[in-house]
Amino acid sequence: TEESDNPDLRDRGFIYWRLLSTDPEAAKLVVLGDKPVIEDDTFRLEPNLLNVLVGQIATLSSIYHKPPEAFVVRAKRSTGEDDDLGLGDVGEEIEEGDEEEEYEDENDVDGGESGGMDLLDMGGLAVTDNAAPPANGSGMDDLFGAAPAAAVVEPEARMSKVCAPEKSGGIELWAGFRQVGGAVKLELDVRNVSSNVPVANLAIQLNKNAFGLSPAAQQVVCNPPIPMGGSGKHSVELTSNPSMMVQVPAGQPASPQIQVAIKNMTTGLVFYFAANFALEALFSTDGALERAAFIESWKSIDDKKELYGAVNELPAASTDIDQVAAKFKMHRIFLIARRPVPNAEGQEVAYFSMRTLTGMVFMAELTFKQGVNAAKVCLKTENIAYGVQAKVALETLLRSQ
Repeated sequence: TEESDNPDLRDRGFIYWRLLSTDPEAAKLVVLGDKPVIEDDTFRLEPNLLNVLVGQIATLSSIYHKPPEAFVVRAKRSTGEDDDLGLGDVGEEIEEGDEEEEYEDENDVDGGESGGMDLLDMGGLAVTDNAAPPANGSGMDDLFGAAPAAAVVEPEARMSKVCAPEKSGGIELWAGFRQVGGAVKLELDVRNVSSNVPVANLAIQLNKNAFGLSPAAQQVVCNPPIPMGGSGKHSVELTSNPSMMVQVPAGQPASPQIQVAIKNMTTGLVFYFAANFALEALFSTDGALERAAFIESWKSIDDKKELYGAVNELPAASTDIDQVAAKFKMHRIFLIARRPVPNAEGQEVAYFSMRTLTGMVFMAELTFKQGVNAAKVCLKTENIAYGVQAKVALETLLRSQ
């Protein structure tokens, strides 16, 4: 304690000295006693929870090993009347006071021309089962000169650069995913940056992926051919193919990555890229759950199958529930109910549901506070492996203008 300059060593010496001077037997038990084995239990946590906790380092979440909503937001919101799910008497409030207007299928993505065919070959899961009949089906509209129904405007794909020209023989590629007329599309923007040979014909193939998607046709014809300095946009319809499905490891989230190989049929060059799939491109038009079914399903799903997140710096339109509901509906995400948060002035909760063309159901609770450009997201699903992708879809749409 007098010779060492190391404060930790000096403190340890003082502690040992006091132990020995007070009770040598007690000191023996402390110094020579069995020590617990030091173990690294980091990866014993559920992967989705671990991802949340990593973003909450230096907060109480790191101590409790729980997301902040588990011990702050998810606390009971009233004096014993609401359950810990935050739903409480939502059923009554939906049926009596806070009932939203029914969302009829105004965005008839099928256009009335597919005849109910199953565009994704999912066997009985045709997206036109609940579609309204064509406006001019009776012939009376034409008789009286009624204007034809307005064309449905489909949301554009979020495009990202996936292949640089130095890796693909002078061709630059941008890619994105969306749904058009009930069919999932891979949108390609082909830009001939430095190839002397015009791009006329491409062949495309997808690797196995977590969504089982593959191209309906492998040929991509560029008509007219794309010369140097030119560009062209092309849509590749994707179908669901069970043989292309990759099984998601237990306890792991599904990978959003779609690996693609493209061959320039003129030059024979093959190049590769990967793009993250946008799960909203897989949402179907029948995703609006009945209110009673929503409440029952929400309460029946185990809390371990919940995902939480906070979305900050939102545009003004994404803090207004009416505008959020309109934006979400364009992507087949349906508002089920909304209500104020008890004993929390200025806060309001909105509940949404969505269903994929492959039958997966997701339910979400979004919490907004007046004057705050942020929202809290809680998502529940039995298909927890794909829950991360559904939450990412909601958060991405909230951030979009």
